[in-house]
Amino acid sequence: MHGASGLMNLKHHPTVTGASSMRTAFFPGLALVFVLTACAMCADRARAEGRDGAYWNRLGEAEKTDLIIGVLEGLNLGESILHIILQNEYTMCSDILTSIARQTDTFFEGLTVGRIVEGLNAFYADGKNRSIPISWGVWVVARQDKSDRTVGKFIQELRTLYR
Repeated sequence: MHGASGLMNLKHHPTVTGASSMRTAFFPGLALVFVLTACAMCADRARAEGRDGAYWNRLGEAEKTDLIIGVLEGLNLGESILHIILQNEYTMCSDILTSIARQTDTFFEGLTVGRIVEGLNAFYADGKNRSIPISWGVWVVARQDKSDRTVGKFIQELRTLYR
């Protein structure tokens, strides 16, 4: 983990060697990633409903802390995998990924696990938010922490989506 936010700093990320040999296997692998992503997106709502605010409110403080550490590690892993795949094959995508990582770092910079837990406790204290998945709740807390002026509208959209 790099930087104050704990998210990847792509400028210092090691690259994978043997990119030319990866090209022959890359396209089937990329297709598989897209298919799995599509399947995961279809099932995401059903799975996420089990890890929503009602679930959060049943957890103890240690479990909440562990869950948030897992979410942040998941962000790191996803960012690392995408960086390796895209950098070796598509330089234009590397620029996009770097931009996304920079924006993510901005929202999570200085935001500690403890503050995320406190923020989620407050967010899920409101019964209207209890059906919103924890993964989205973390994003809400990060946006609230940075005083994002559009977070209220975002919360309304999430409430509508996860009724």
